[in-house]
Amino acid sequence: MKATTAEQAMVLGSFPQDLFFDFEHGYIKVLGGHRRKKPLNPAEEAEDWTKIDKMLAKMHRGWNHWKQTFLVAKKLGVDRRQLTGGKVTGEDVEVRAARLAANELAKMVLQDVCASKRKITDRDVVAVLRLWGFRQNTNRSNVLPKGSKFVFSDTLGLVANYRGCVSVVMATTEYAHFTQVLTGWLRDHIPSELKKKSFRYTSINVNANYAGKLHRDGNNEGPSLIHAFGSFTGGALNYWADDDKSRGPVDKLCLPGQCETIKLDKQLLMFDGNRGHAVQDFEGERFSLVYFSIGQYHKANTKVRAELKRCGIECPSRQDVTTMKTMLGSPGDEKARKVMSWPARDTQGAMGTDFLSASYVNRAKEIAFKSDKSDEVCEEKKFVDHRITYTTLPDGRRGVRVYLVGEFGGQKLVVSGDEDRKGSAHYSYKKVAGFNQGPALNTTRICEVRTWLAKVLGQPLKAPVKRCVSSFSRDDKPNAKRRRTGA
Repeated sequence: MKATTAEQAMVLGSFPQDLFFDFEHGYIKVLGGHRRKKPLNPAEEAEDWTKIDKMLAKMHRGWNHWKQTFLVAKKLGVDRRQLTGGKVTGEDVEVRAARLAANELAKMVLQDVCASKRKITDRDVVAVLRLWGFRQNTNRSNVLPKGSKFVFSDTLGLVANYRGCVSVVMATTEYAHFTQVLTGWLRDHIPSELKKKSFRYTSINVNANYAGKLHRDGNNEGPSLIHAFGSFTGGALNYWADDDKSRGPVDKLCLPGQCETIKLDKQLLMFDGNRGHAVQDFEGERFSLVYFSIGQYHKANTKVRAELKRCGIECPSRQDVTTMKTMLGSPGDEKARKVMSWPARDTQGAMGTDFLSASYVNRAKEIAFKSDKSDEVCEEKKFVDHRITYTTLPDGRRGVRVYLVGEFGGQKLVVSGDEDRKGSAHYSYKKVAGFNQGPALNTTRICEVRTWLAKVLGQPLKAPVKRCVSSFSRDDKPNAKRRRTGA
């Protein structure tokens, strides 16, 4: 109240959120003084920026994100919470919307595969990848084509951070059906030779429409499987099987004319990601999947491995990795070193439902954003957690759906709440018919729903956990052994 500028308000103890709220609601008015022609961009922060400069820049960026969320929600005709609830770190609202639709389409694919007892096809993979919301990845500087500031690339499965911990990428389980289509494709098409010798992996690199420059992978144990999907010309992989990174930089050792060239849309290739490789220029739509293990795969504890296995990823043992490395051979050893590839049968239209068609794509979007999913069936009896989701009813009213999560990941609808009228934000929550556990429930307060859930589960509700993490600990016997041996 005593301040006449935003900077004075900050000095006197105001929080940025207070200023944002008061300005948005008309409690603060601009009476005069210097005004910039355009807002500051946090990405262009300079040394001479003041504390208030930094604050206003971040506030404006947050306001833009918030405004965009409402615009996209309005365009889709959904409650904004359907786009922000469960959102994964690094996702903007458009990416979130696209991933929700891709996950629903992937669920349809899996149901069709199960019903017809067929394999997952290349066409199935293209369908879900085409809908998937790729983020602009600026962290893969080693693959950036000349003149590009980012690539469309995501990693699913296991990753490692600078502190030595390994964790499950949040998108892996948030969009479990999408992940299961990608893991299921390899399960259905892996060569018998590799299946017998147990090729396993921790992670999948998912790429869209860029030609990676000459590089070696970072944090890759080495043995990797790669295949390309889509309709394109060019885009073959150049692979320097004799590259040895201990001898020098990749651009000095991997010279033109000394590489193997593999057409990845026609073949499934096993290669060493730590040796030089690059993608040739191409025209058309090109996706690629790389199945590999991070260098710290051995740190994954039982809980992490179980979380990955639920999505179709099975971590390798040390023996598995050693066997694959032996198959690839060492750089420079012409007798042992191999370029291993297998013909990939063209399954673009050979079998199964065409999920590329507009009818299935539109249906996936409808389910993701507008339909009430209360008809999902869950046969599990033991429940360990809960999940709250949001829906938009046909008449425009918003709805809240509360599920119990089973020990194997199944979800059972137990509470349903709908607005009394469109836009009122007043809900009436009731226990769904047919669910007999717990006391009766009929309330307008979500806090009472949470209390009811705790009674049904027999334990306090868990705080939302976005990431399954493991690191070295005294409770992990394999890790404890590594400490003692100094390995």
